[in-house]
Amino acid sequence: MKNTIAFLGLFLTFTQLSKAQSISYYPFNSQLAVSSNPTNIAWAEVRMQMNSATSAITSELGPMLTVYKTKDAVFYTGGGVNIGWMSNVFNQSSLLKGYYGSLGVRAYPFSSVPHLGLNFEFTPYTDSKVQTGLLRAWLGVNYHFGKNKLK
Repeated sequence: MKNTIAFLGLFLTFTQLSKAQSISYYPFNSQLAVSSNPTNIAWAEVRMQMNSATSAITSELGPMLTVYKTKDAVFYTGGGVNIGWMSNVFNQSSLLKGYYGSLGVRAYPFSSVPHLGLNFEFTPYTDSKVQTGLLRAWLGVNYHFGKNKLK
């Protein structure tokens, strides 16, 4: 519990210092994501589940690293934790639900709207006891506020 609170505090501090600059929506998975500048080398993202019963609402927090950039795309990797904020309140279960990794691309293919992009990502996921897992795939759209730092 103390480690989770410390991680959350560091993550929120990092996000505040980096001035969150991107918002993404994954309609097939009903996820909303807010991130710092994904065109930087290091950035962070928070994802919130949108259509869930109150006791099952989860969020994902994690740092990301940009591994390659082109003039129209950002390739990245990272990972983090899945936290069930309300599960402890309703059914006294663990706050930490699991861990995930990320391998994805954010493409900005529209020259007429350069801040609008498409996201595609693989996110392997395992529960907190590392006993079961999923290979998730995300497809979504993003809008990048501020200045894109692409080549």
